Amino acid sequence: MPNLPEKKKKKISVSLILSLSISLGLFFFLIAFVIFFNLTNVRYLQYLRGEKGEINPPEGALIPSQILNNKPKYTQQRIIVRGRVSPEPAVCEKKECPTNDPCCGCPSERDLLISDSEAVLTSKTKGVLRLLDPNGKSLCQRQKFSCEYSCQDWVKEAIYDVGGTFYAEPPPPGWKLSLEYYFKVESKNLVKTTSLGESARNVFNDIKQIIKQFTTSGSYVLP
Repeated sequence: MPNLPEKKKKKISVSLILSLSISLGLFFFLIAFVIFFNLTNVRYLQYLRGEKGEINPPEGALIPSQILNNKPKYTQQRIIVRGRVSPEPAVCEKKECPTNDPCCGCPSERDLLISDSEAVLTSKTKGVLRLLDPNGKSLCQRQKFSCEYSCQDWVKEAIYDVGGTFYAEPPPPGWKLSLEYYFKVESKNLVKTTSLGESARNVFNDIKQIIKQFTTSGSYVLP
């Protein structure tokens, strides 16, 4: 195979360097944007002006694992739950979509989850509760012709005190555990937002999920 002319080699090298520089620039711009958003977010500023440390929970407040370890006691009870709130991952089907709706294979809604602070955010993990509105509907709705979900004014990964009613359906005959349980939200109070370090880590996790979707055959996950 003949050697490439020196001019072509230089052009290829310049193109590679330019492409790499643009990619790195966009990556760091994304991180800077997330940090900037956190610093300018109204709720974040309200938190900074007030108590910076962990605020004591209201009297009688529970964490999700306490409720789930004793469902019969708390079912249909009005209580306050403290935990970290985040959207449930949306599992999307890979399909041909129109140009104005690139995520047509994604569900129209996704649940918000409240978890013990150290819990992994998945609905099958112990210590995680689904949050629904007073009508029993999901709190995150997919925006029309978009991949984005609107979760009202909830702050992702923030810690909340959430007031409402816990529901657990009776388990089937011969079973000890309820298959369906959730928490209907009536009020919420933002306690603590994510730190800048946590926000940056969330960005990296989201990027990892986006990369994974290109290696999955039949479906992909929106973080």
